[in-house]
Formats: sequence, C-alpha cells, structure tokens
Amino acid sequence: MRFRRSLLSSALAGALALAAATPVPAQQCVNRPNIMICGSSGATGSSLYQGVGPFTEVSGCTPGGDTQALLVTRDGSAAGNQASWTAYLNAGGRIITEYDSANNVYNEIYGTAYADGSQFGDCADNAMPSEKLNVSDPFWVAHPFPPTAHDAEGCGTANLQALVGGEASVTPLGGLVDYPGSVTFARRYQGSGVLWLVDADWQDGNQNANSAAFMGALITDCGTAPPVVVKNVPVPVDDPLAIGGLAGLIGLLGAAFARLRRSSR
Repeated sequence: MRFRRSLLSSALAGALALAAATPVPAQQCVNRPNIMICGSSGATGSSLYQGVGPFTEVSGCTPGGDTQALLVTRDGSAAGNQASWTAYLNAGGRIITEYDSANNVYNEIYGTAYADGSQFGDCADNAMPSEKLNVSDPFWVAHPFPPTAHDAEGCGTANLQALVGGEASVTPLGGLVDYPGSVTFARRYQGSGVLWLVDADWQDGNQNANSAAFMGALITDCGTAPPVVVKNVPVPVDDPLAIGGLAGLIGLLGAAFARLRRSSR
C-alpha cells in the first residue's frame, strides 16, 4: 500500500507539472465574412473601419461562426446574451463596445455590476484614444497608431477606471489626455477570443481615418493571451513516500533487467 501511494504521489506531481506548462490557446486568427452590429450604427464601411476587409455588415446580437467581430452600440441589448457571447469569445470571436455599452456588455458576460458615470470627452466620434496606456503592450507594438488629438477625442459614459481596478484580467490600454486617470479603452482575453472595451462614440459616423484604421485593427487583431508562467512543482525527495516511490521504481527496473538476462540464456 505504501508503495502504491508513493507511485500515485509521483504521478500526481508529474501531472501537475504538465498542467502548469500547458499554454493558453491562441486566438483563432481567421477572416470570417461578416461584421455583426448589435444596435444601430451611423458608421458603416470606411467610416466604421479602414485597412481591413471588406466585410459584410449584418444586424443582430447573436454572433456565429461566420462573424469576424460583434460590435455592440449604445442601444444594443446585452440582456440574455451571456451564454452566446461567452461561447463566441471562447471560439475565437471579438466583441467591441461603444459609448455607454462597455460596462453593460462586461456585466452581462461576467455577472458583475459596474455602473456608468456622467458623459465626458469631446464627442468627436473617434474611437482611438488621445492617450495610450501600457505603451509596450503587444497591441500597441503591432499597431502604432498616433493618439487622437486632445480636441478631437471621442466621448463616453463608462470611464473604465472602476472596472479595470476591480478586474485583474482586464488590461487598460487608453484614455483621454484631458481627463487624467481616465480609461476608455481596455482588453480582456476570453478563451481564444478577445473583448475590446471601447468607451467612445464611434457609431455616430465621423471618425477620422486614423481612428477608423484603429477600429480595423480591433476587428482583425490576432494577438494572444499572455503565456501561462510555467511553475516548477517540487517533488519532496526527502518525503518517505517519494523516496519509497523512487526505490520501488529502481526495484521494478532491476527485476525487468533480471528477467531479460534469464530469457537471453
């Protein structure tokens, strides 16, 4: 019994080490034909995104395997979409929010209760923030868009400060330079997909080309979640069970070798 427990202990340690080394699955980088817009949007085509596509724009709030990105605007309904949105993200989808929808979408998916505040910003319709945060993040390295001018900022109501502060899995990536400490652009990886939290009025349809290209990057970015840090799982070699397991393994090898010698005579 002691020997069997030793083997189980050693096997468990090996399994834990293997699990710790298993990476998070990469976001599925495929070009799907459709962009789905949940809610109304005055921005379409090149006023919505540039530098990628073209995509077919469809209306709806339940994305499928042919949906490149789901864009949820201020009047898009989040209620009742937790299951379908989570499944879509897990399968490599992208969800992008807009003015007044970031907290609602996040709350629906993760069961939280973050509240919006009052409107702030210039309401110039540009999704690209006027201040970059975490400038060494792989997204900014891959997409070095210049910040929006401070007098051409978009506006929103969420200000994602509280959400970012309360959610370790959310990375702040941008804010408004005229509002120190603000967060209007953040990211959370979910499964093989990504939730882009954008608190800006891009659906009004007057984005400049730089901001539209930024939206194109959100729609097609193939970034991946940070790799899991491989942790060494120590095997307590001074533990009697571990020592017993090692001795038992040596005994088994010795017995096998003896049988091999006898069979060769």
